[in-house]
Amino acid sequence: MDIVTIDGPTSSGKNSVGFLLAQKLGYQYIDSGSIYRAGCIFILRKQIPLEIKEKIVEQFMNLQIEVKVSNQSMRFLANGEDVTDHLHDGDVTKIVPIVAAIRQVREATRLIQQKLAQSKNIVMTGRDIGSEIFPNAKFKFFLTADVEIRANRRFKQLVQKDPAVKYEDVLKDMQERDQQDSEREVSPMRVPKDAIVIDNSNLTVEQTVEQILKQIYAQS
Repeated sequence: MDIVTIDGPTSSGKNSVGFLLAQKLGYQYIDSGSIYRAGCIFILRKQIPLEIKEKIVEQFMNLQIEVKVSNQSMRFLANGEDVTDHLHDGDVTKIVPIVAAIRQVREATRLIQQKLAQSKNIVMTGRDIGSEIFPNAKFKFFLTADVEIRANRRFKQLVQKDPAVKYEDVLKDMQERDQQDSEREVSPMRVPKDAIVIDNSNLTVEQTVEQILKQIYAQS
């Protein structure tokens, strides 16, 4: 099976680019970050304290993930429930970096990711997909953009749901998340070996996808 990995920091366009790229290639799209977020939804729902790591790991060991495309949009199912509309809830976003830094959680998620890639050609996005999950993937990309541009992208998304959101807070949170992802002990975010780096600070989603397609066709 062909695997295209796209890694990068928050709001580097991974999800939008990955989804459109998968459509153009006729591949399955998987946002690995949504797996962590889905697990966090159940952790919050069951009110599991973040200090009790074995209970948190248990949620991921038993997590069943399915991805469906409906009306040109991706729906994310966890344990048979469509959780798409809650993946980016504020309380979920707050605990994701903490939960994702747990070694056993990442190991459980790795098994989910690899299982999803067993039967279909896929485009998978994340922060360690090309470096840790599929290091031998033929096509590996790393998207990046200036942190202020990324913060502005995220701000535009969040302010639609909550007009009280402030850009300065979004920027601060993003800078902290970048630091957490880069410095965490387990699977830190880094540019995967042999990955092609694309700075899309001044590129649209479509332009970014076109650049990736050119690289894929050149290597095929």
